[in-house]
Amino acid sequence: MKELIKLICTFQFKKLFYEPTENNMIQFFRYCFVGGLATVAEGLALWVLQHFVFSDEKPMLVFLSQAIAFVVGTIANFLLSRSFVFRSGKKSMGITGEFIVVFIISAIGLLIKEGLLWIFNIQLGIHYMIVWAVSTFLVLIWNYAARRIFIYKK
Repeated sequence: MKELIKLICTFQFKKLFYEPTENNMIQFFRYCFVGGLATVAEGLALWVLQHFVFSDEKPMLVFLSQAIAFVVGTIANFLLSRSFVFRSGKKSMGITGEFIVVFIISAIGLLIKEGLLWIFNIQLGIHYMIVWAVSTFLVLIWNYAARRIFIYKK
């Protein structure tokens, strides 16, 4: 944590965002930053799909929109994470195997998001974008931990 704070306070952005590191706090900081960019891509895709492609809030169309948007976000996250977050970790598989495992981890995240959407949007009537925002935070933690354990081992 001290190293992360030092890099932020001394404006060492190259070390903070780009240079390879095994420091978990710096990697998690990067993952949150990269995840933020991927989340914007996912949220924008969800909004565009709901308002311009499907133009309806029927439950099945919201589920379909979220699934498509999740794939967009997952691809963005995979590419950005591989480039900026997990550069120094030992990759235990090739890029194809890595993408397959990331996609499986992300699919579990999608199931979490879809379950929360079902409970809070469909059953309780909370707006789908609010449910999406909260579930995205929970899935962020799941995705980082699972990738750290199953793909980018030390």
